[in-house]
Amino acid sequence: MRYTLMVLLLVLFSLCRLQAHAYSSDLNYYEGPAQWDSFNKYMRERQKEDRVTGMSYMISGAIATLGGVAGYYNSDDSFSRGVYAIAQSVGVAAVGYGANRYWNGNEYNSFYYAVEGAPLTSAQKAELLRRFLEKEKEERNKTRWIKIATHSLIAAVNLYSASREEDKNVRGVLNFLAGTNAIIAFSYAF
Repeated sequence: MRYTLMVLLLVLFSLCRLQAHAYSSDLNYYEGPAQWDSFNKYMRERQKEDRVTGMSYMISGAIATLGGVAGYYNSDDSFSRGVYAIAQSVGVAAVGYGANRYWNGNEYNSFYYAVEGAPLTSAQKAELLRRFLEKEKEERNKTRWIKIATHSLIAAVNLYSASREEDKNVRGVLNFLAGTNAIIAFSYAF
């Protein structure tokens, strides 16, 4: 049971890490000048990062999935099997997230490829970039507030469920999830 609790905590930590990393792309947005050459350089560097990050997630996700499958079929305890099933899900989610980063890149790719391939002057590309960055900043701010509300609600629901739960172990997990989501919500406030 102690080993199972360690695996459960590892799975919960991995879920939080995956979620936090998926949202961390919000922190990696273009802050340079609205000049096409500068943006072009940024995008080339970012594409390399996306490939490395994507491959890392696919590899670690595959390992987590295989570990979850092995643990699931080698465990007799139903709680342990549930934890290993969660580990499998986290692993598959990491593979999917990694594949998306590897093949689709980041949130700027569509704009970048559309403008890069267009027969426009550098000044025209810079003007499009300026307009795009203004709109993108507005949307990023709206998204931040939606994430604050979402994680606050998740924290509240888990806290409420924990207050009604009689099983001490389940109550501990729900309190952990409530606290984690409250911290995530708070982190988006700044």
